[in-house]
Amino acid sequence: METLPVSLTVDGRPVRTARHRLLIHVLSELGIRLPTLCHDDRLTPYGGCRMCVVERADASGALVPACSTRIQDGMVILTDSPAVVEARQQQLQLLVLNHRMECPVCERNADCRLQDLVHEIGIPDDILPFDFKPASRDEASPVIIRDPGKCIVCGRCVRLCEEVQGVAALAFLGRGMGTHVATFLDRPLDCEFCGQCVNACPVGALVAQPYASPIPVWQRARVKTTCSFCCCGCEVSVENHQGRLQRVTSAVGGSPNRGKLCVKGWLGLDVVANPERLRAPLVRKDGTLVEVSWEEGLASAADGLRRAAGRGPVMVAGGGRLSCEDGYLLQALAREVLKSPHVDMAPVGGAPALVDGVWEVFDRPRSTAGFDEIRLADLVLVFGSDPSRGHPLVKTELVQAAVQRGVPVIAVSPVAGGLDRHAADVLRPAPGSVSDLLVAVAVRLLALDGPRSRRIEHLPGYDAWRRSIEAFSPESVARATGLTAERIDGLASRLAAARRPVMIMGTGSGVPGNEAAVARVAATLTALCGSDAGLLVLGGRSNVQGLVDVGLHPRLLPGHRLINQAVELEDLTGRATISEAGWSVSDWVKAGPDAASGLLLVGVDPIDLLPRGEDPRRVVEGAGFSVVVDAFRTSTAERADVVLPAAILSEREGTTVGADGIRRPLRRALGPPAGVRSDTVILVELARRMGSSLPTGEALFRELDRVVGWRWRRSQPRRLTPVSPPRAAAGASGFLLDAAPQLFHSGSVTMRSALLQELSPTVAVRINPADARALGVARGEVVAVSSDKGEVLLRARLDRTVLQGTVIVPWVGSRYGASTLFEEGGEVLWVKVRKA
Repeated sequence: METLPVSLTVDGRPVRTARHRLLIHVLSELGIRLPTLCHDDRLTPYGGCRMCVVERADASGALVPACSTRIQDGMVILTDSPAVVEARQQQLQLLVLNHRMECPVCERNADCRLQDLVHEIGIPDDILPFDFKPASRDEASPVIIRDPGKCIVCGRCVRLCEEVQGVAALAFLGRGMGTHVATFLDRPLDCEFCGQCVNACPVGALVAQPYASPIPVWQRARVKTTCSFCCCGCEVSVENHQGRLQRVTSAVGGSPNRGKLCVKGWLGLDVVANPERLRAPLVRKDGTLVEVSWEEGLASAADGLRRAAGRGPVMVAGGGRLSCEDGYLLQALAREVLKSPHVDMAPVGGAPALVDGVWEVFDRPRSTAGFDEIRLADLVLVFGSDPSRGHPLVKTELVQAAVQRGVPVIAVSPVAGGLDRHAADVLRPAPGSVSDLLVAVAVRLLALDGPRSRRIEHLPGYDAWRRSIEAFSPESVARATGLTAERIDGLASRLAAARRPVMIMGTGSGVPGNEAAVARVAATLTALCGSDAGLLVLGGRSNVQGLVDVGLHPRLLPGHRLINQAVELEDLTGRATISEAGWSVSDWVKAGPDAASGLLLVGVDPIDLLPRGEDPRRVVEGAGFSVVVDAFRTSTAERADVVLPAAILSEREGTTVGADGIRRPLRRALGPPAGVRSDTVILVELARRMGSSLPTGEALFRELDRVVGWRWRRSQPRRLTPVSPPRAAAGASGFLLDAAPQLFHSGSVTMRSALLQELSPTVAVRINPADARALGVARGEVVAVSSDKGEVLLRARLDRTVLQGTVIVPWVGSRYGASTLFEEGGEVLWVKVRKA
């Protein structure tokens, strides 16, 4: 497309700009704000509401919509001529004609774009010869109220649902004056409940039932913060009135999500008001946890940890929900105060991929691509967990790439996912064989384009790597992956032709395969594809990347320093730290119940999180003294000696780092319950009571900038490592268990959201209707899902999107979650399913 500058005149002002730009964007840069109702920069140009019309004086005064008209050389534009003003008023009159005007009692009063335009522009006084056609409200959906009597048919909801969300739950029906927005067969809206349609609706035609409130918007406090339900790092605005949550929205100009939402970020914050929240410290007395004051709780925790450190090793672990500041303080408390090297984050996916995968090939344990690279990509390869379930923002970026720009998206997964319908190709390798598939693709790339090897042959380890891939013959790869040579050649050919390919690896509990091995192979393939290729690793929790950066890892110090670089860290902080590698959480569990004399667990529940085969309950109960910092009385908290209640989600201050490596602010948008303190305050106070001082406030921010930095630079490949030979896929026996991350639930916090539980109960197994019929199971009936390690009883939910021979069980809760069934994380598990 030509980019040569063109000249035009706007309201008498000469303007030069690039050819083919939309007129509305050029006028906006000139400070001219046009009224719009249907326009959205995330969508293809539409020109439906006609409110943004301008006059082309060079074309006999034709009125054109600025939102869908592209710049041409010699244009003469008038933005406020009498003809333009009259046209806008008439169009506004037509819109108001079929809009039920009840502004004083409307949920969107003073937050309605149509209401604003009526006041700004005005409407003619003459009465049009049309009658208002009343339409009844649809309140059958559990979340979204549809009010057709207020719909102005701008189409934003329809186009967002199709072009961005990729669901198409809404559509236009009828013609002319009878055009209206409807659902399939006029059924109640039942979709992903991302909230994007409600957020985009300029009037009150779509309203969130949970957020219906008599409190007008001008009386609410609004705080922009970062959503911490996953690692995408979306910017959201949280509204509250006197501390009570009123609404969650997102602005189109926000980064990185550009106004997009998902069900967890939109509705999940109701968990902060859960009545089961802990509101006072608990200390075990005579075998029972009893409420005590903060003074007694902190004193008991500090004294117990000090004594435990004197007897032997103390295991310290933090959950992926921790902010960068809290993760840094936690590792400092372990290494500097308790003198324990045993510090780690909860094993939720992402950290092994970054540290033991990407870092083995590139010079930093970080993704080499971000969301901007997805927007520039000409091919996207997705493997691991499906982003439509665990990372909805990434899914919407992929939908836009496929639908709006025609970019081929290749999905690689042994199970079905929401991305399949938008993919140019879907490959179904045998479970756990993705790493073998990616090696095979690298082998074919070298065969298709021999000179490509020059990109990596200078790296240390190249010769050993090249020898190791000789085992990947078409026959051995077919036995390992179940895919034909033609299918693998097709994928390799697409990668060879791409100039800016991006690979996306989803991680999380329940994803089959060796996460670190897959990431290593993916990083090698990225290096082979050239400097414009990228790899994006999606962590299993919100701040996995940030916690790796601040050293919440048994083999890493802050700033990606190795353990033997402790002296360099001490020079920066002025405090002594321990310089030896420690246990990971998995190492500690495998070491047995007597291995640790003490535990400090912040935002992590090993009993519910880890597979039953690792027997986390035994090692938690075997520890000499344990302190749990959490918002709820979890399974691990029930067995602790001290439990300290902590703030969560939008109750916190600090920063978080997304999967794209960008550090974003966490601002307190909601006050925590009375009696609850932040992780920061708790950790600093524990250190003080043990005779040490940790930085807080500005001193902490300055130290983090000094120690970690977070300055952007492009990662460079540094070495290659040999790969293991392909192994033939194991035979199937029963149903393949899909326990990968789910759309509505990501852990113990979302389990406690009343709204998310209503929309998607965790006490359920999703099964294909054909499989259910074969088992004699009807919707809602109880079925038993069992493995060698255990059995869970769940209600059947029939789902046509689930592949036959597969069942989906969320990895949440030791009583009814998939963790009960596993021997260890990453294994391929076939289960038995029967009617209970």
